[in-house]
Amino acid sequence: MFKSDLGIKSYFHLQKFTFRRLGIDMTTREARVTQICFLIIQIFALASILIPIAVYSGQHIDDIAEVSNAMAPFMQATISLWKVWRVIYRRKEMAELCENIYLISAKASKLELAHLIQENNRERIMNTAYYYSVLNTGVMALTAPVVVSFIQYLRLGEFSYITALKATYPIDYARPLNYFLIWLWTAVAIYGVIYVSVPADSLYSWYIHNLVGNFKILQSKLVSAESIAESTADLGKRRELIYYCVAYHQRLITMSEQLNIIYQPIVFVQFSLNGLQICFLAYQIGSGVVAMVDLPFLLLFLISVGIQLMIYCYGGQHLQNESVNVSKSIYQTINSSPWPNELRKVLLISLMRAQKPCKLTGIFFDVDLPLFLAVWRTAGSYVTLLRSVDQKTM
Repeated sequence: MFKSDLGIKSYFHLQKFTFRRLGIDMTTREARVTQICFLIIQIFALASILIPIAVYSGQHIDDIAEVSNAMAPFMQATISLWKVWRVIYRRKEMAELCENIYLISAKASKLELAHLIQENNRERIMNTAYYYSVLNTGVMALTAPVVVSFIQYLRLGEFSYITALKATYPIDYARPLNYFLIWLWTAVAIYGVIYVSVPADSLYSWYIHNLVGNFKILQSKLVSAESIAESTADLGKRRELIYYCVAYHQRLITMSEQLNIIYQPIVFVQFSLNGLQICFLAYQIGSGVVAMVDLPFLLLFLISVGIQLMIYCYGGQHLQNESVNVSKSIYQTINSSPWPNELRKVLLISLMRAQKPCKLTGIFFDVDLPLFLAVWRTAGSYVTLLRSVDQKTM
């Protein structure tokens, strides 16, 4: 699919790497599943780990601290399970959109390529930070309980068998073999969370920044169209230039709408659960009942969720802003003297469409920066509610 990297550093690198870890090759138009057995194991581990966590939460329903401890990973596993289903279901459409964006980007001149380089650099920095944040959170979740149990064994002569996730497991894990099996089960589930969340979210970010880069290229084409029109008296060349810009604009709008169709169900479920997830994490951190050894994990978990939210909300806002900025470039071009009325009428239609931003939605809401603030405000309200309920039960 990608015949070259267009001269852009690490072009589509993280997405290619993480999708292969998941078991899907997103660099082919068919987006074929390369490791179907491994993918099924990850899905099974994610789905099955939800049951013991839910049982544990039900057994400790009167203890808000315990429920909060169990439900934050439960929410993330649920989101990841939904994402992997949507990715498998829509993978060919996602690969097709990748190819379409690449093909339209490959037509950029060396001067226009600067816009794509700038946007891909932003995308690479944000997604790399997100990947390592999620990876370190998962590694800490798996290693910290084992390290603490081993330290207690050295100090007290007794291994504590602390599990990574609060759950009611079907076997007694206070035995070495059973404990290892539970740890392995949890490790596969956490691996699934990492290599479902990161490829799906980073691919969304790649879509956004490359679409925005192309919207910027369109703006530069419209701005430079005036000087080109002044340098030639050939009406045919002028018409060809304007029609190309109009078709370019329509193609970008179509790809933005396709992106919205693909990610709309993912965004809806994610943002519906993220408020509760942040609430549970913030409650644990501020409750004062969490052991000091758990705080780094909880903070990393909260940071990862925050970056995940920012990827979607900043991306949605960024796309809105740049798609609307096209109208300013069209308006500037329309008012220049070289254009005949025939071509001004063509641009007027594009101007009317460009005034309507390309939006990404979660069915009932727009994905933008106000949504980011709304999720955190909602989570804060939930935390206040939990604290008031906790005080009444004491």
